[in-house]
Amino acid sequence: MNLIYLQKGLTYGALLFFLFGNFSLSAQDWEISNKEVLTKIKNGEYNIALEKAKYSRDLAEKQFGNAHANYICSLHNLASARFMLGQTEEARFIYLQSIKIAAAKYGQEDEIFAIGLYRLADLQQNIGDLKQSETLYEQALPILKNEGGMSSEHYVTCLKNIGTLQEKMGNNLPAEAYLVQAIEIHETKEFLDIDEYSETLHDLANLYKNTWRYDESEALYKRVMALRSEEFGTLHPDYAEVLHDLGSLYEIQKKYEDAEKMYRESLKIKASKLGRSHPSYLRNMEDLTQLSQVR
Repeated sequence: MNLIYLQKGLTYGALLFFLFGNFSLSAQDWEISNKEVLTKIKNGEYNIALEKAKYSRDLAEKQFGNAHANYICSLHNLASARFMLGQTEEARFIYLQSIKIAAAKYGQEDEIFAIGLYRLADLQQNIGDLKQSETLYEQALPILKNEGGMSSEHYVTCLKNIGTLQEKMGNNLPAEAYLVQAIEIHETKEFLDIDEYSETLHDLANLYKNTWRYDESEALYKRVMALRSEEFGTLHPDYAEVLHDLGSLYEIQKKYEDAEKMYRESLKIKASKLGRSHPSYLRNMEDLTQLSQVR
């Protein structure tokens, strides 16, 4: 069977392929459908991705049944699409459903079970449930290491996301260690995954900004901007996110004109790609409003 995953961190996505057993013609329609989901998510077309993800899930259930790994994979990617649209409760329900199916079918030491755990941990971290998130990461990480090895994309992403969690919990030294380790693993690979690599650099830039290492932070933000503009273009939500965070660094440094410019550019992209009701757009608008009050 052929599993096609969306690798989901705390911002947006990257692609990863898992091959199990022999590829069959019956899986071909599902594979094509799932690749379309991943393409739409990678391109920032989240509403279209959601509709395609629903279709892919239904197709997986029809072709393989609702206990098959491809069906679980489709659930993960459907949850990712909802997560990126800010539909956290719906995404959480789907992740829990996938974990329950994976535990019953494959057991609690299988990689597909651990993938569900750490993706749910990402969501819990996003909504501020840090202790629950930490528990889930701690359960998932050793399974991912044992199953896929230290170089596996899921293991590296889990490391990175634990790093962001540790920062939120005020543990800055462990946070930096996790993020640097993830970056080093990325840089040893023959084919660099720009999406995941730039996301990890972005998280490290945020950590440096929040620990007063402003020069290092700015350099990393600009590096991420260059990587993402080349990989996705300058109208992608991932690019908008780093613009906003660079703006917040400038605001801290009292470079208010530069901060406003970054905020407005970021908001313009997010309004177009995510909509003005998306949580990310609303948070960024609040930052711009507060900036106008301090200037």
